[in-house]
Amino acid sequence: MKALTLTALAALMAGTAVAQESGPRIGDIVWPDIESYCSFMRAGHIFEYNDPSSWRWVLFTNFPVDETDTIETPFMRIDDQLRQLAQIDMQEIDGGVVRIYRSHDANPYRVELTMIDGEQGSESAGYSGTITVSRSGTSSEIAYEGDCGA
Repeated sequence: MKALTLTALAALMAGTAVAQESGPRIGDIVWPDIESYCSFMRAGHIFEYNDPSSWRWVLFTNFPVDETDTIETPFMRIDDQLRQLAQIDMQEIDGGVVRIYRSHDANPYRVELTMIDGEQGSESAGYSGTITVSRSGTSSEIAYEGDCGA
């Protein structure tokens, strides 16, 4: 019995260590008929306008208040909570930009949004790239695609 208890305790501790080593969870925001300026979904996700279950986003922004920066304050679901982000830096790269954000938590998440320019339309612009979320020495990354504009 004592050996079984020690084995169970060791398994629980190993599970805790694994949970601490894994990065932040990047979740989907399911929001049919969202009215957003930018809407980014996981790369490869199939969006169908008439299917509410396909309105799944990993990052979205409100419509801009002014023209200074149209995606200054995006929203993401990180570790099962909807979080508003604040832009802290932006770096130009070949073919796009990397925007760096942080959450408003006491122990903030850092989010790097790599935006590679895609197809440009008359009222919107396509983007693809990666989103990396870091906190407390761990990180997670996903590929995304989407657009910004009216």
